[in-house]
Amino acid sequence: MSHTFHVDIADFVEIREIAGDWTADDFRALLDAMDFGDHAGMGDDELREMCLMSLQDLDAGEAAYLVLRHVIGDALRDGQLRNMASEMREEKLWEEYVDPAFHERLFRVGSLLYAARPQAYPKTDAVRVTLDVRCSDPGGQALFAATPDEAFLVRLLADGMDGRAILHRFYGDQLKAATFPAAPGIVWTSRVTPAGTGAWTVEVIGSHYWLGPLDDTKSFESNAA
Repeated sequence: MSHTFHVDIADFVEIREIAGDWTADDFRALLDAMDFGDHAGMGDDELREMCLMSLQDLDAGEAAYLVLRHVIGDALRDGQLRNMASEMREEKLWEEYVDPAFHERLFRVGSLLYAARPQAYPKTDAVRVTLDVRCSDPGGQALFAATPDEAFLVRLLADGMDGRAILHRFYGDQLKAATFPAAPGIVWTSRVTPAGTGAWTVEVIGSHYWLGPLDDTKSFESNAA
């Protein structure tokens, strides 16, 4: 059954780093990997600053390798990490890596490297989009009873884009299919807050590569499911 959602885009902001992506424990682990020495007693801000300074002291490729190993070393071989470390100096792997399941974590890597040495790595450019969504149909409202899955949210967002947008060109078939396995690589994080009967505020973070076309959209109707 089709449901109709009215969507207003309340905010569209480009971000360099996702809040909470990097913690004090991450900085401690990276400092240990760089043989920094004693960092006991440092506060969170000082740990971050020392980590950024230590990354600046390394060759750009080696710095990328260490951060990659910390973030995705459990999922890829060492040779793959070395290759990616070289590529990260020129390429936005959070957009271009062949497996979108890694895109969010590669953005996390890129955000710290760019903070440390913006002249050596591509500028990170994720997007935080805030939507005001309304639906009077009980069936449509039921889709927001729990946090909607990524496939539904991608379909909802895609309806606010021109048919020539890269999301439609790359994933046109999945947008229409019953399953959408690539969706978690497009919607990295989401938060839904009730805003009254049949109304919600939806915050989505993802790559500018996919969500950028929404910057030109003010409102739209969607029949996503």
